[in-house]
Amino acid sequence: MIIPFRTAVVLSNIFVFTSLGIYFFYRSATIFSGFNLSSFNRRRLTISLIFFCFYMACMPFYPCYNSFDTLAAFFVSGVYHILRSTFFVFLPVFIILYVQRAVENRNMPLFKQHLVVIGLIFIFLISTNIWMSLLIEPDHRQSTITYTFLMSLLYSGIVSALYINISYANLAERRLRFEKELEISKLNELKTKAELDALQAKVNPHFLYNTLNSIAELSLHQGLKARQMTIALAELFRYSLNKKNETMIAIEDEMEMVENYLMIEKIRFEDKLEVSIEMDDAVKRSMVPKFILQPLVENAVKHGLKEPDKIGIIKISLKGNADKVDIVIYDNGLPFPEDIQIGYGLKSVMDKLTLFYPGRHTIFFENGSSKQVTISITNSLKHESFV
Repeated sequence: MIIPFRTAVVLSNIFVFTSLGIYFFYRSATIFSGFNLSSFNRRRLTISLIFFCFYMACMPFYPCYNSFDTLAAFFVSGVYHILRSTFFVFLPVFIILYVQRAVENRNMPLFKQHLVVIGLIFIFLISTNIWMSLLIEPDHRQSTITYTFLMSLLYSGIVSALYINISYANLAERRLRFEKELEISKLNELKTKAELDALQAKVNPHFLYNTLNSIAELSLHQGLKARQMTIALAELFRYSLNKKNETMIAIEDEMEMVENYLMIEKIRFEDKLEVSIEMDDAVKRSMVPKFILQPLVENAVKHGLKEPDKIGIIKISLKGNADKVDIVIYDNGLPFPEDIQIGYGLKSVMDKLTLFYPGRHTIFFENGSSKQVTISITNSLKHESFV
C-alpha cells in the first residue's frame, strides 16, 4: 500500500513538531541552562517554544496550508505558518508570562490574576484573524478565517484550562512545600531544644554535686559559712529557674550567675582564692547560650587551687563588640596537659558553641606565660533562636 504524498508530508510534519514539543517539555529545566539568562526568561523561552512546536504541528489542518501538491509548495506554506506562529503564538506566550509575573508581584488576588491572563490569551489568539487576510489568498480567505476563528476559540479554551490547572497545581505544590519546610523547622527546633536540655542536664548535677560536698564539709566545723553557702546556692538556682525557658541570655546576666558561683567558692576557700573580672560595656548585651561561662570558671577554680599551698588566681575577661566577643578565663594552676581530658562541663560548652555558632567560633587552650582558655565568637548576635 502506497501512502499518498500529501498524507506522508502531513504525518511527518505532525511527528517532527510534536516530538520537538515533547523534547522541549522534558528538557525544560536544562535546555537554556548554558545561556546567560535568568530562570524566569529561560522559563518563558521554553514554554514559548513548546507552544510554537505544537502550533506548527497543527499547520496541515488549516485550509490555506493543506492544498500543496509538491514539497516546495509545502515548505512555502510552512514558512507562512512559521511567521504566523512566531507573531501570534511565540510572542504572545512570551508576553503573557511577563504579564503574569507582573500581576503576581503586585499581590493581586488570584482570581483577578487569572482573569487578566485568560483575557490576554483570548485576545492574542483571536486577534490572529485580523491579520490573516495579509497571508491568505482571496479564494481561501473566508473559509480559513472562519476555521481559524473557531480554532482560536478552541485553543484559547484549552490553553486557559491548562493555565488554570497548572497555576493551582503550582500553588498546591508551594503550599505543601511550605508546610513541609515548616514541619522540618519545628522538628529541628524540638531537636535543638532537646539537645540543649541534655547539655544542661549534664552541667547542673555536676555543679550541684561539688557544691553540696563543700557544704557538707563546712557544716562539720563552720556552720555559719555553710549557711551562707546554702543561701548563695539557693540564689544561684533561683536564677537558674527564672531563666529556664531561655536558651540565650545577655552576657551580663550570665556573669551575674558566675559571680554567685564564685561567691560560693570564695566562702569555701577564703583567702586562697583571688578573683578579678573585666567586662567591656560593649559586650554586656551580647547574647550567649545559657551556662556557657560557669563550667569554664569552675574548671579554672579547680585547676588554680590544685596545689594546696598556692593561692589560686582567677581572671575573667570579656571584650569585643556586637560583631565579635572574646572570652578569656585565666588561672595560675598547672599547665594544660598535651592530651587534655575534656569533662562533662567543658564538653557541654564546646557542644553549645557548635550548636549555636557553627563555623563562627574558636576555642583555644593556652599554656606558657599565661595559662588560659580563650573563646572567640564572631557575629555573636546572629544566632539561631530556639524558644
